[in-house]
Amino acid sequence: MSLSDCVSSGSLSYSVRTSSRARRARLVVSPRDGVVVVVPRRADPGQVAAFVESRAEWIRQAERRIAEALASVGTRSDLDAGGRPVVVPLRAVEEEWRVAYQASPARRCAARVAGPQWLLVSGPVAAADSVRSALERWLADRARSEVVGWLTVLAREHRVTLAGVSVRAQRSRWASCSSSGRVSVNRNLLFLPRHLVEHVLLHELCHRLEMSHSPRFWRLLEGVDPSTAERRVELRTAWKYVPSWAQTS
Repeated sequence: MSLSDCVSSGSLSYSVRTSSRARRARLVVSPRDGVVVVVPRRADPGQVAAFVESRAEWIRQAERRIAEALASVGTRSDLDAGGRPVVVPLRAVEEEWRVAYQASPARRCAARVAGPQWLLVSGPVAAADSVRSALERWLADRARSEVVGWLTVLAREHRVTLAGVSVRAQRSRWASCSSSGRVSVNRNLLFLPRHLVEHVLLHELCHRLEMSHSPRFWRLLEGVDPSTAERRVELRTAWKYVPSWAQTS
């Protein structure tokens, strides 16, 4: 997958990302990347521009929702003076971890539990990239323990079989399910409220019974999560829960 430079079309600016998995153009709007058009390889630039213009009103509405969500997040800072995280809020498991830093001659930073909901990051802690990598590794380990376990319990409850579960750092998806029955979950699900995480996991389990987003799929999902319509709306701006250091580049 590759991302092009910013393109302008009328009053809209956007980037184009090519994907070998894309079958048709789709839009992703986020505060991190702005407007991104995901297209199949060898997509015609003229058709891409026409597609963006045809969805101009949808894009403006999405940008307005982002602005409103940003305003609702508040101004609390979870970073210290050096720009390092001091709090890691894992809403999915109702935990808030405090982070302390200790310099050491190690070549890279490592994060470990130092007490009840206390993390200690040691190593070259003045290096922001090393700190981030250490926290990302710790977050992925927590996701393997918590989110994968959660999905496994739900699969058992709903009598759905899985071919395997992996934890990834997806850029634009909270989770995905392959035709072989393997589910990938985004480590950043840990930052979301519990009800949204459960909805995402139930969504993937329903894909084990219906791969496409057909009417049958939505009936299946609404059968296990009657609040599906509301959850889908909430997920549009769920990125706001993810700290900047945890967002994939």
